[in-house]
Amino acid sequence: MSRSLTKKFKKLQKRLTGNSAQLYVFAAFMIIVFLLGGSSRDDVQSLVILRPLAIVFGVYALTCKDREAWKGRTFPLYVALALAGLMLLQLIPLPPSIWTNLPGRQIFANIADLAGMEQPWRPLTLSPSRTLNSLFSLVVPVSAMMLYLNLDKNRRKQAVAIIIALAGASALWAILQLTGSARGPFYLYNITNNGAAVGLFANRNHQAVFLAASIVMLGWYGASHSVATKLAALKFYSSIAAIFVFVPLIFVTGSRAGLLLMIPALIAAIILIYYGRYTLESQPAANSRRSKKKRFALRQIILIASSSMIMIMAALSIYFSRSLAYDRLLGGSGATELRLQLVPIFSRMLGDYFPWGSGFGTFEHVYRIYEPHDFLNPSYLNQAHNDWFQLPIEGGLPVIIIAAVVVIWALRQCLTLLKNWKHSRYSKYAPAMAAIVILLFLAASIGDYPLRIPSLIAVFAVSACIFTDGVRAVRRTET
Repeated sequence: MSRSLTKKFKKLQKRLTGNSAQLYVFAAFMIIVFLLGGSSRDDVQSLVILRPLAIVFGVYALTCKDREAWKGRTFPLYVALALAGLMLLQLIPLPPSIWTNLPGRQIFANIADLAGMEQPWRPLTLSPSRTLNSLFSLVVPVSAMMLYLNLDKNRRKQAVAIIIALAGASALWAILQLTGSARGPFYLYNITNNGAAVGLFANRNHQAVFLAASIVMLGWYGASHSVATKLAALKFYSSIAAIFVFVPLIFVTGSRAGLLLMIPALIAAIILIYYGRYTLESQPAANSRRSKKKRFALRQIILIASSSMIMIMAALSIYFSRSLAYDRLLGGSGATELRLQLVPIFSRMLGDYFPWGSGFGTFEHVYRIYEPHDFLNPSYLNQAHNDWFQLPIEGGLPVIIIAAVVVIWALRQCLTLLKNWKHSRYSKYAPAMAAIVILLFLAASIGDYPLRIPSLIAVFAVSACIFTDGVRAVRRTET
């Protein structure tokens, strides 16, 4: 009896940890993240469900871990763990003699002295609850990376298809929002851009940035299949059709950041389609001048038709007055002027708390100390809307060092990719696609905070893993 139970248990365990099961678990996790993690606010109630579930999925990923499969692919995971370690250090209580001598803490020491209070032991962070919240927020990207690392080679491309499908769901949800009331049930968050096509997000900028990144993914995914692959033609033409849907939606969101990022995203997508495996293998063999001209002509048709259709869609969006993003881009905005005026304030904050930072998640509280009287109004600044400033303000020199290590590593990977570009055939386009997606998110972080959104940081984390895997595949072609 015990033997039969053991056999059944092992059989069940094998099914739950098999390659197909791990893909389904990855898909389920990403769906949950997008349904519950479309806002960066720490008071969003869905986070109470999302984060414990992310821990459960992370434990599952660790139980399925294959050390050999993870070998040489874990650098992005180590970066997230380094940030988590830094946050833990910021939560360690320090004696008053050390804490009061830290940069930027004198004002708090003076307040305690004026109140006649004895200086307690305090952690480096000025808001332990916010730093603890930032620490827990990392469980989403860490679990996403671990689940992806467990996927076998044949299923990693399907992970991209899952992200694309989620982009399609967000686009469809945005269309439903436009057809309904500005405060209707299709808006998932209380604090959101009512009346805008925000999709599964609370902010139109994050929807637009995600759609722009998805355009790049579609360009790669559609043309990455061999002609002999099942449904290759359907995947190719469906991907191009999806791009035609995403382009006008970005115009409609009213996001200037999305509109600006859409341009390089489209260029990248067209290049990936033009040089993709499906596009090249669909053409006749170039064994004569005539066939070469024919092949060139067919590829030119794809390029010209795609470019023309996209421009027509954009022109129609503008003509029918549904392009709020275009109007906002040309008309300017007081918000843009305000963000430019905030740069000197951010620079001062960075200098005052350097080199140890104010603590992750503390920006909102610390900014109130520096906020000029002229900037006071009914709204408030919950984020810097510039992560390139906010991260070093909160993390200080340690986070700058971590970022420098990441940049050095990324440059080395890019050099490897360029070195093997000519003889790596189609394997080079996957890391190129992932690198472009990463750069789009980083560019969006100059004027916004997309990587503070659970769903977007999960996509960013998976893209970093795809980039790592792609460079490793390219490097193997060298030997």
